[in-house]
Amino acid sequence: MSPRILEDELKCITFNPGDIIIETSTGCVGFLVEKIRRIDIVADDIYFWKVFWSNPELVPDFRYLLQFPNLEEQYLKTCIVLDIIRWYSINGGTFEL
Repeated sequence: MSPRILEDELKCITFNPGDIIIETSTGCVGFLVEKIRRIDIVADDIYFWKVFWSNPELVPDFRYLLQFPNLEEQYLKTCIVLDIIRWYSINGGTFEL
């Protein structure tokens, strides 16, 4: 995948509070709760999403995600493009390969 194609695909994803994400290897469901802005000296503005995970205790391999209740937006978008995480928007949007 060329960097240009990846960049175009990342731009197609716009998150909203209430969107649902599903971690594909465990099936655990997360809800995007709040967008958080951080300022970085190099990258300027960096955005994170506070995620509320439902029933993480049901999947032992899922505990590593609990260490990261805030996911960086670009990382989250990349995981969606790579099908590590599935995303379903409250506005009807989704990312399909």
